[in-house]
Amino acid sequence: MTSAALVHVILSGLATGCIYALMAISLVIIYNATRTLNFAQGEMLMVSAFVGWAAHRALGLPPIVVLAVAVVTGAALAWVVERAIIRHAISATHFDVLIITLGLSLILRAAAGIVWTHDEFPFPSFFGDRPVNLGPLRVAPVSLGIIGASLALMAALYVLFTRTRLGRAMRAVAQNQGAARLMGISVERVYSASWVLAGVVGAIAGVLVAPVIFLSSKMGLIVIAGFTAAVIGGFGSMPGAVLGGMLLGVIENLAPLYLPAGIKYSVPVLLLIGILMVRPGGLLGRVEQRKV
Repeated sequence: MTSAALVHVILSGLATGCIYALMAISLVIIYNATRTLNFAQGEMLMVSAFVGWAAHRALGLPPIVVLAVAVVTGAALAWVVERAIIRHAISATHFDVLIITLGLSLILRAAAGIVWTHDEFPFPSFFGDRPVNLGPLRVAPVSLGIIGASLALMAALYVLFTRTRLGRAMRAVAQNQGAARLMGISVERVYSASWVLAGVVGAIAGVLVAPVIFLSSKMGLIVIAGFTAAVIGGFGSMPGAVLGGMLLGVIENLAPLYLPAGIKYSVPVLLLIGILMVRPGGLLGRVEQRKV
């Protein structure tokens, strides 16, 4: 393989890794605030993308408006789920909430199949089809677009968490909910804000990845890759989610070039096991020690 082809594969892996990173971030946002996992995140992403696509097909909306429709849908769906379902299970165990979100994912997938069928549909892309010349390299514009848009969103999230009152409140709740209440922070509002923010991030990830993998009711399974990326980076760590997603995406793309085809789909699991054997808390995570 030539060096130009290798760079192309790596860039494509980084684009895939950015989507994994966004999905991992959306999982970590909710986990840090509520200490629960939302395994319906992938299906919420899928429904948001479908609503944007339906609006585009019905009204002929431009891609930027489709993105806005998907984002609003993702935020509204996340708010409804948190207020109508999760908040009523606030006294339940984390395992109970996990089962609730798994059930919700099945319901959303079935509902999408009823409304839009289980077929695959082309999704309008923000980026053209003509390859971009970078010196001797010819790069697909969708890869550069996904990388650029994802990095911009990650930078915006960094500013949100470090420079705004909401971000400081979310970090305070993540560290100690009792102390946050004593400081006058509404934990319930932070819960809602965390779900809404995760819904927005997921919707953007869905709109970015749908033109690449096609829109279907099964695209919510990307949550598995997002969860794997979050664990690799250190669950609960935002930088770890980004690093884990990028690493997973690149290795997934490089693996078929150097490994037998039979173990291609085992690479993420093998990578996860290998990293956790060396660093049980993930690449940037820490192992919490508790006294019994």
